[in-house]
Parts: sequence; C-alpha cells; structure tokens
Amino acid sequence: MRIVLNQERKEYVIIKSVPNELGTNFSRASEDKFEKHMDDMLDVGCLVLATITLELQKQQEYVVSYEMIQNLKEIFEGKARQ
Repeated sequence: MRIVLNQERKEYVIIKSVPNELGTNFSRASEDKFEKHMDDMLDVGCLVLATITLELQKQQEYVVSYEMIQNLKEIFEGKARQ
C-alpha cells in the first residue's frame, strides 16, 4: 500500500495528522492545502478500507486515515507480541 501511496504522492496522509481547521483569517493557499489534505485523506481512507477484512472495516469505517493507520498498527503490533 505504501508503494501506491508514494506513487500517488499521498503517503503524507498516513504520516501527518489532520491539519487544524481553518480559522477566520486564512489565505487562499492555506485553504487549498487544507482541502487537498482532506481530499487525499478520503482517497487513502477508502484504499485502506478496501484492503482490510470486513471486521476491521466495520471498526475503522468512520475514522480518518491517519488515525486508522495508527489503530491498525496498535492492533497488529499487539498480536505480534502475543
């Protein structure tokens, strides 16, 4: 999956958390950057959901992609220690 995200230049979405929401005084560039991050986050979230089991999909369905990856890391690291 990282290969696809890297090629699509969307890997940053699983590395960086969601940027703060825009306040009242923001530039057009800030707005564009925020919107791109949100759009890319949706794309990545759908890709992640498509690649995991139905049980995990149900658990992660309404989680943003960064948090989804963090949750999945915790789940699988916990299983690896067992």
